[in-house]
Amino acid sequence: MRTVWLPLIAEVEWSAGGRGQERPLALRCGGERVGLRVDKGWTDGPVNAAAPVWRVFLALDTLGRRLRIRADAEGRTRVEVETPG
Repeated sequence: MRTVWLPLIAEVEWSAGGRGQERPLALRCGGERVGLRVDKGWTDGPVNAAAPVWRVFLALDTLGRRLRIRADAEGRTRVEVETPG
């Protein structure tokens, strides 16, 4: 089965915790706050210095959805929800 990632309009709440590097803590979506549990995080991007490097996180929200959250160094964030294709 193929996985498709669809855009989700949401604001991400970040937390630095004790490690100093921010991780997603919760989403605000449609006026509702939804908690997150981060499963994995990594850095993604080309070697080309002119291209953006993204921090990527895979997370589960309290509604049971699997999410991919991408953030670049300039504060741009994208949230996508996993759906069967």
